[in-house]
Amino acid sequence: MPWCEYLIKCYAWSRMEKEKWRKVRTIAFNAMIGSHLDPKKLPKSEEVFMPLENKNKRRVDPAIIEELRREREEALKKINKDKQEE
Repeated sequence: MPWCEYLIKCYAWSRMEKEKWRKVRTIAFNAMIGSHLDPKKLPKSEEVFMPLENKNKRRVDPAIIEELRREREEALKKINKDKQEE
């Protein structure tokens, strides 16, 4: 697997994991709201209750991902062309 494809798969996997954690956070937050806790001590939102985003984390620019996809497709076209010439 080329490096660019690996990066794309890692990005997709992290996005799917984050979506799973959003579901877990929603269930946990609603379970806590429904219990007999003091309403003054409850968090005001799901994001305050369980933050999923790391504010210090570097984000990958979507333009870079798109450029990597294009480079991968060009490399595959070249490989296929070389195979056809043989």
